[in-house]
Amino acid sequence: MRGDKHAHPCAHSLAHPGNLSEVAILVDISTAMRRADQLSKLGLGVTAPNPIVGAVILNQSGELIGEGLHHRENGGKHAEVVALQAAGDKARGATLALTLEPCSHQGKTPPCTEAIISAGIKRVVYAVTDPDPKAAGGADRLRQAGIEVESGLLEDEVSFTNRAWLKKINSARPYVTLKVATTLDGKVAASDGSSKWITNERARTSVHELRSECDAIVTGTGTVIADDPAMTVRGVERSNFKFKPTRVVMGKRAIPAGSKILDESATTIQIESHNLSQLLELAEERGWNRILVEAGPRLTGAFLKAGLFDELFLYQAPTLLGGSLDFVGDFEVGNLSERVDLKLHATEIIGDNEKNLLLHLLAVSK
Repeated sequence: MRGDKHAHPCAHSLAHPGNLSEVAILVDISTAMRRADQLSKLGLGVTAPNPIVGAVILNQSGELIGEGLHHRENGGKHAEVVALQAAGDKARGATLALTLEPCSHQGKTPPCTEAIISAGIKRVVYAVTDPDPKAAGGADRLRQAGIEVESGLLEDEVSFTNRAWLKKINSARPYVTLKVATTLDGKVAASDGSSKWITNERARTSVHELRSECDAIVTGTGTVIADDPAMTVRGVERSNFKFKPTRVVMGKRAIPAGSKILDESATTIQIESHNLSQLLELAEERGWNRILVEAGPRLTGAFLKAGLFDELFLYQAPTLLGGSLDFVGDFEVGNLSERVDLKLHATEIIGDNEKNLLLHLLAVSK
């Protein structure tokens, strides 16, 4: 079941870009934009510091003749350039559906506007206006070249897909996702401290999909010492990309030698404090779009206290443990006016026989 019109961001069932057999004919521009939005999702976790972008090209008959997405592993090519190369000469007189306004500046790659103009595209329809001052102005450049330009198609839907990068550009900080696995009564461990495998196997698979969409995974030294987690992405196949989010361990205690989190499967950085400002400085330095926090109650509570989170993925098992080990840790409000409100975005039942509940909640600005 779903609590919102948007699909669960961990759910990707999409043909590899370039395989057009499933969508050979697209009857309208809205369908093309939804396809571009789906393509952009394939780039989650592999575009930072750039946004995720998808592009689809239709000929005058409505046939899909080229598509592409942006990611680090394609030589830095932007989605529209990949789609134009796929369409070749057929792009002349065609329509380009694009999730983000084309850039008009010279960065690591030439301006995409010039590639669009040179290809002879007749019409460009994009969903979201680029808020980055360095890249803005693409629509105006295309209009000056005589290309018909439309904006705002499926803007809300596409903006949600690209919410992490848009958050970073508009607020100068990365999008922060909290992930918590609890019992029905909100406990993260039994009274003896044992905490592994509260949720079912399918829920744990879902977490790996969530990790693959992020640029960094943050945990605390307490979690590392107690559970020895690897904090890597395993079993996720999305366009054959290699997902290696940086692992960040926060806390003053030393990480024990031989811990899985110190292996060579991904980069690990320790911040020897719970100072969230240091984490934000590191994120800015690395250009991260989205951070996933998988930590114990103390560190999770620090993010809650600071109001430094944008969404919460809450995995709940139909189990009761009691005791005092709540996922909110020592987070506490004095009265109802100080409460932290969340918006229920989506719900999902995970598993067949042993069912768990996934709640996708969004932070509410006050």
